[in-house]
Order: sequence, then structure tokens, then C-alpha cells
Amino acid sequence: MKRLKWIAILLSLFIFAGCSSKDVEIDINKLADDLKNNVSFADTLDEPVNSPYTDVDEADIKAQKIYFGTGATGEMIAVFETVDKDAAGRVLKALEDYIEYQMEENEDYNPDAIKRLKDPVLIKTGKYVILCVSDDNAAAKECINKYTK
Repeated sequence: MKRLKWIAILLSLFIFAGCSSKDVEIDINKLADDLKNNVSFADTLDEPVNSPYTDVDEADIKAQKIYFGTGATGEMIAVFETVDKDAAGRVLKALEDYIEYQMEENEDYNPDAIKRLKDPVLIKTGKYVILCVSDDNAAAKECINKYTK
């Protein structure tokens, strides 16, 4: 009988822990600005007038903050808040496709950009997707972890 009581208590704790897990809430503007200010970039990053990600469906996006370099370095920051977790998966796929496209565009003349694009920091957490292409992945990951943990 005691054994059943302990099993019931443990099961209740597991169920409670699973139900109490809270989704991360990220201030995408602060995160993007923090990445821009605390990660080393070879290029000057600016906000584009329009989103260059042609395969990202605007219906999936609740908010976004993007910074791009001149294109010569491949460097960029993109932080998306999507409408839900499924939309985040679609945005993640669109960013993976965009990176692949950029690698193809730069492969013959820009080896530094290729090196960066081959190893981007690309993270999906909940309804957020975060991309940082730089030479300092450790700093980018450290910065992102402050917002996602």
C-alpha cells in the first residue's frame, strides 16, 4: 500500500512539473540589439527596409527584428516571434533555405562568407526563431542563452 502511495505521489509530481513548464517569452528587439552590440562583426549591420527572406510567410510572423551587413560578409541577425510553434518550424526551414541560397551565391568568390554561413547560430525555441551569422558563435550563443533559459 505504501508503495502505491509513493507511486501516486511521484506520478502527481511528474504531471505537475509537465503542466507547469512555461514557454519562454523573449523581447526580440532587446535580443537582436544585444547580439548586435555584444557579438563581433566584421561588417556594419543595419536594419533592412523590407524583409529579405522571400520564403518567410508574413502570416507566420508576429514580430521581427533583422540586421544585415553589406552582403560581402554574409553576416546577419534575425529574431522572429511567430504566431505559434508550427509557424516557428516553417520560419526555421525558410531560414535554412535562405542560408543555403546565400552559400550558393557566395561559393565562387567569397570564402569568408561561406565559412560563416556554414556554421550559423540558428535556434528555434517555442514560437521564436533566432539567427546570428558571425565569426563569434560562442558570444552569440551566450547572448541568446540569457534570453532563452
